[in-house]
Amino acid sequence: MQTASHNYVVSSKQPFHSKYEPMQVLLIEDSALLREAIIEVLSDSKVNFKHVATTQLDAIALLDKETFDFMIVDIELAQGNGFEVIKHVMRPDYPFTRPTAMILTNHAHPHYRQRAKDLGVKYFFDKSMDFDSAIDTIEEEAAKFTS
Repeated sequence: MQTASHNYVVSSKQPFHSKYEPMQVLLIEDSALLREAIIEVLSDSKVNFKHVATTQLDAIALLDKETFDFMIVDIELAQGNGFEVIKHVMRPDYPFTRPTAMILTNHAHPHYRQRAKDLGVKYFFDKSMDFDSAIDTIEEEAAKFTS
């Protein structure tokens, strides 16, 4: 169960999907081990990992090219940082419906939580303390696309 400090609700607007289409996810994570773990744990859920990005530039390029329902973002990336990616999709001229954002990080400092909240991030989880809660939240979000 997530606590109120982890959940920041910004908007309930969802893009149109058919009743059985899985949630389209962009995973922005530079750790191969963690990418594999997330994808494996969610392999039986209604989640489609449409793309994976390991850098800020790769993530922004993908977000400018395709629409996503949800993005899982690490703060520290192989190049750049996740906050810049989130700022990019929050721009007024962003060409698609903004994906719901989740930060999953080892850097769960209070000032990062506040910055995420200020940027409109809906969910913020600590990888080491809240991994299971983050997975549960992703599954709950995915269920909205198939029910």
